[in-house]
Amino acid sequence: MNDSKKLKLGKLPDKELSKILERYTNSKSERVLLGPKLGEDAAIIDMCSRKNNCLAVCVDPIMVNISNAPYFAVAINVNDIVTRGAIPKWASSSVFFPEDSTLDDVDKFFGQLYDAIQPHCISIVTGHTEVTSLVKNPGIVLTMLGEVDRDKIITTAGAKIGDSLVLTGGAGIEGTAILAADMYESLKGKVDESTIERAKQFLYNPGICVAQVAYIAWRHSPNSLHDPTEGGVRKGIEELAMASGNGVYIDYSKIPIREETQKICAVTGDDPLGIFGSGALLISIDSDKVEDLLRDYRNAGIVAHEIGRVTSKDKGRILLYQGKEIPLQASYTDGLINRLNS
Repeated sequence: MNDSKKLKLGKLPDKELSKILERYTNSKSERVLLGPKLGEDAAIIDMCSRKNNCLAVCVDPIMVNISNAPYFAVAINVNDIVTRGAIPKWASSSVFFPEDSTLDDVDKFFGQLYDAIQPHCISIVTGHTEVTSLVKNPGIVLTMLGEVDRDKIITTAGAKIGDSLVLTGGAGIEGTAILAADMYESLKGKVDESTIERAKQFLYNPGICVAQVAYIAWRHSPNSLHDPTEGGVRKGIEELAMASGNGVYIDYSKIPIREETQKICAVTGDDPLGIFGSGALLISIDSDKVEDLLRDYRNAGIVAHEIGRVTSKDKGRILLYQGKEIPLQASYTDGLINRLNS
């Protein structure tokens, strides 16, 4: 590869990332049932046990300057594990502190990590901790492992033509919380105070962890689960389509976008579908199962809408917006990345 073009902050471009994965990753072992692929949230390894169980493995970093980084790290890793149909069980944490950090800083950080894993009954089994001049703020790289029966594995690629697409939670939940906290001074006077304060709490209510949402989906045998993260719901839908080799038809008016998200994005100029999307779960499921799934979500008090369907690849990725069919396009970088790294 001979390309000296500088990369933008955030995710690598899809095409280039796919080439790297094809060229340099090694999944030759027959026990690797699902290796590194674009759009897939976690790997699957066959443990060759009598119980026919497999191991789901994922890793995600939180290296940006953000409050309660351990909570973010646990939530997004749990999301990746449960989208495989697996129960999160173990984790390994590599934690980095900047120069001039104190033992109190370390104690606070690990206290946050402990509080974040407890509700999921996850055990931290190993890790690494150091102080380094290479970071400006505390950061964590969390690896998580979970268990799943081989016949219950769910993948992003499992979406089938004719499936209904359901989105839970809403678009831009995580991004809204970040905007409310980081752009508070700019929002004051343009968005009412109560809306900003509710948005700040979006990390916890409705929350960015989709474990309970996924557990309900499992009962209805979905064909695919995927949690939108960086790049938002737009990117999440695109990743599902690319991973499954299909097209999608999405009705913008059916996508749940909370009032707080709409008001804040109207001021900041951000696209609700294009900002950090943790807190939403994208579900591809047989169309005859949708009503039962949505009923269970209603009974649980969880926001969930049928937003479109999976189509053939030749029909492309289409967004119905204000009565017009337009290409559904996603940026490979999230608009909030530059702000978080500034």
